[in-house]
Amino acid sequence: MGIFSTPKHDQSSSSLQSVLIATLGGAQVSLTLLEKMTDGVPIPFVRAAAGTAVEVIKIARTIQSNRDECEDLLKRSASLLVVILGSLSGKAESTIPNDLKTRLERLTLTFNEVHKALETIEKRNGKRRALLYHFDNAEKLKGCSAKLDWAMQEFQVMSQVDSCLKDIERHEELREEFRKGLSEVRDAIKEQKNTDVTSSLPSTVMPPSPRIFGREEYINKAIILLLSENSTRIVILGPGGMGKTSVALKIIHDARVVVRYGQNRYWVACEQATSVPLLVELLAKALNLPPSASGDRFKEIITMLESSDVLHVILLDNFETPWDIKGQQSNVGDILARLASIPNVSLMLTMRGNQCPYQESIDWTLPRLPSLTQLDLGPAEEAFLRISPDSAGDAELHTLLQELDCMPLAITLMAKLASGGETVQQLLSQWRTERTRLLDQAGGDRRTSIEVSIKLSLDSQAVKANKDAITLLGVFAMLPGGAAFGRLGDLCPSVPNWSAALRVLLGAALAQYSADKSFIQVLSPIRSYITLHHPLKGTALQDLRFSYYELAKKGALRPGDSDFLANVDELSTEEPNMDVILLDALHNKEGDKSRVIQASLDYSNYLYLTQPRTNIILAAVQ
Repeated sequence: MGIFSTPKHDQSSSSLQSVLIATLGGAQVSLTLLEKMTDGVPIPFVRAAAGTAVEVIKIARTIQSNRDECEDLLKRSASLLVVILGSLSGKAESTIPNDLKTRLERLTLTFNEVHKALETIEKRNGKRRALLYHFDNAEKLKGCSAKLDWAMQEFQVMSQVDSCLKDIERHEELREEFRKGLSEVRDAIKEQKNTDVTSSLPSTVMPPSPRIFGREEYINKAIILLLSENSTRIVILGPGGMGKTSVALKIIHDARVVVRYGQNRYWVACEQATSVPLLVELLAKALNLPPSASGDRFKEIITMLESSDVLHVILLDNFETPWDIKGQQSNVGDILARLASIPNVSLMLTMRGNQCPYQESIDWTLPRLPSLTQLDLGPAEEAFLRISPDSAGDAELHTLLQELDCMPLAITLMAKLASGGETVQQLLSQWRTERTRLLDQAGGDRRTSIEVSIKLSLDSQAVKANKDAITLLGVFAMLPGGAAFGRLGDLCPSVPNWSAALRVLLGAALAQYSADKSFIQVLSPIRSYITLHHPLKGTALQDLRFSYYELAKKGALRPGDSDFLANVDELSTEEPNMDVILLDALHNKEGDKSRVIQASLDYSNYLYLTQPRTNIILAAVQ
């Protein structure tokens, strides 16, 4: 009998099944009848489990996308509901064993988890969202089906155990023999439940080699490092959304790497490693180890690797998740260092930030790879057109890509919208008004939502621990041309310990140095997110404005003045910032209008003498 083959029940169970079949056919009256039957169940914990199953069936019918997966999930939920109500039909609450009650309560929690996942998918109804999230929805629905599979297995097997126990009570002479056998069954079930954490972990099947644009030189350098020694340790660093995972997968799938490491190439999805035990289990699953026999999982991993006489390479993807577990960085670092010490094991990490982890204990292979940055315009255009080929030749495409700072994730999400029928000009207009909200969809994750990706970096322990980090990032968000390092003290006097806050932001890859180290820069999507969700306010905003009002005074000089050329040179590097600061202050009803108007006049004088334009003076007049 298959997992979802309905067991034999009494006549009441058969009628229930008939109602469910009619419900699956889409008859609303049958669903109403089913709800009434569920409400009529006299046993509270049975009614709760059945009620949540009905809610799952109802919401599964409303989801517009991924209909095949939804229909499959709907049928699984209905079949499980038949088993519950059929097997308990006609029984009094007092006759139901406590362990069966516990399983029913656990089953209710499982249905609640499935319902929550379906709510997330339901919020993505609509053509644009369905297009963006089709594959992510399919993965979520697959996970929901797996949970219901396990619930059905547990309920059916444990119900059989309970039935056998009742037979033992009726046949006193066989009690001891049956009890011994059933005890072994219970032990086997407990062992299966103990290993269920591992079985429910994400798949360790390595994703295929992705299509990459503009990273060829970087990838080749990494491959040379992987081939240079038997034990190589490299880290691919950079901000969220830069394509670190894609680059790492391209490296590990390269023909040269395949020849060297063969089948001993492993991918560990560390995004789910929210505790040290989970990190160890994810690693064990990636290495295809059997269920633990000793209880010391990590020792088994080390023994397996050290006893091998072949080369291994392990890709620890999104390693920032375990590295950022509160209070566990030393323990995670020790695991990493122990793996790095094995002579025939190479490690490749991807993680947000700009520093290799645990440098005091691990000799990372030299030369270290630089942090990944945004794409050049050419590769950015290739990446966009691969998803939305109909956008080729659009006059506004380069402008859109530049306003996205050529960030790979932003390009991918925007191109998906374009492939749905919206023009580049429409998307550019929407980006300028909606900013990162345009690329944020309900229920998205770090791969499908710019806002989720940025928030993950902001939620890191280091950023949350420094009260000035968000304020300083708010300052940077107002400065599209970058913040001059030499002026940071003047730009944010309300943040006296700005140097510590800056180190935090650089470490989280939320900010980066310019090539010559003279400016601090923040990518456009991050600036947009901060402006929307953490805008600069109060004293910090006033201090920033006053700093630029003082700088604008240098525009009041005339040709021939001794400092004229030096002032022109300084103002020319600050033009993007000056425009934003002055226009923001002019459009804001609060603040000292006389100072911003005077600053606008001084700055407009500079513009008149260098590259005439009137947008600032017109805003001041208005």
